[in-house]
Amino acid sequence: MQWGDLNNIWLMILLVVVIYLSMAVYQWRERVKKTFADKELFPFVFPITSSKRYGFKIIAFCIALFLMVIALMDPLYGNRDVQVKREGIDMVFLLDLSSSMNAQDIAPSRLEKATKLITETLGQLGGDRASLVAFAANAYTISPLTNDYAAIESYLQNVNTELISSQGTNYLNAIQEAAKTFKGSANTSKLIVLISDGEDNEDTVNQASKIAKDNGIHIVTIGVGTEKGGPIPVYYNGYAEDYKKDETGSTVISKLEDKNLRELAKTTNGTYIHLDNTQDALSAISMYKAKLDKNEITNSTTRDMNHIYQWFLALAVALLFVELLTSEYKIFNKKK
Repeated sequence: MQWGDLNNIWLMILLVVVIYLSMAVYQWRERVKKTFADKELFPFVFPITSSKRYGFKIIAFCIALFLMVIALMDPLYGNRDVQVKREGIDMVFLLDLSSSMNAQDIAPSRLEKATKLITETLGQLGGDRASLVAFAANAYTISPLTNDYAAIESYLQNVNTELISSQGTNYLNAIQEAAKTFKGSANTSKLIVLISDGEDNEDTVNQASKIAKDNGIHIVTIGVGTEKGGPIPVYYNGYAEDYKKDETGSTVISKLEDKNLRELAKTTNGTYIHLDNTQDALSAISMYKAKLDKNEITNSTTRDMNHIYQWFLALAVALLFVELLTSEYKIFNKKK
C-alpha cells in the first residue's frame, strides 16, 4: 500500500492526543465511581449506566477517527489502466547562451531571468509538449519534445554560457535546429519561444523567418536586457573575475537590440515581448498560446494505482453511526 497525500500525516499526532484524552476521561469517571462504592456494587449504585458500553463508545469513536485520518492520507493499492488524452500544442524554447546573456543590467542576470521565465511557463502548461534548444553561434537540442516538464526544469538549472564554445548569436542555426525538433510532429500548432538580447552577429533574420514560415512555425520573441545595457562578466571556474573588453581594452557594454526580435515575430505571425516583469511576460505568452489551435497529441494507456480511501471513510462513518446509537444507559435497552 502507498499513500497519495502524506501532508495530512500530522493528524496522527492530533489523533493520539484525542485518544489519550478520551482514555483519561474514562479512567477519571471510573475513579469518581469508586469514591461512592466498590466496583462490585456498581450495578446497584449506578443501575442505569454501563462502564462497558461507555468504553465501547470511546473505542468505536477513536477507531473511526483513525480510519478518517487514513482516508485523508489517500491510501493507494493495486494497479489499473487509465486512458490519458492530451490536447495542446508543440513548443520549443530557444534559449540564447551567448556570453552577452551574462550581463546584469536586469537582476540577477539576463540568463537567470530567462531561465526563470521558462520554468514558470512550464508550470502553466497543460497538455502541451515542450522542448529546449540552446544556441549561440551554433544550436543544440537539450531536450526533445516531451511532457516531462520536470526534466526540462532540471536541465535549466545547469545551463550557462560556457556550454557552447562557439560564441556569437546566429538565429538561422537556432531556427533550423528547432525545425528539426518539430519534424515528425502531426501537430498543426508549432510555436517557438525565442529568448535573447537581440544581437545577431550573422544577420540571418530573413533566412530564419523564411524557414519558420515554410514549416508553419509561429515565433514569440522575448527581449531580455535594457536599452542602457551593462558590462559582460567574464567567468573563470564559475566566478566573475573581470568584464569583457574590446580590442582597445575598453569594457564592452551589451544593450538590448530588439529590432531583429520584432522582425522575427512580425514575419511569422508571432508577437514580441519585452521581459521586464516575469508575470506580465507569462500572461502575454498565455494569451498568444490561447489563439493557437490545440490538437490531440497523445491518447495512451498508463498504469495508475487504485484510490481506496472511500472504504476507510465508509467504515469510519459506520462506526460513528454505531457509536451514536449505542447508549451507556441500560434503560434504553431494557427488555419489557
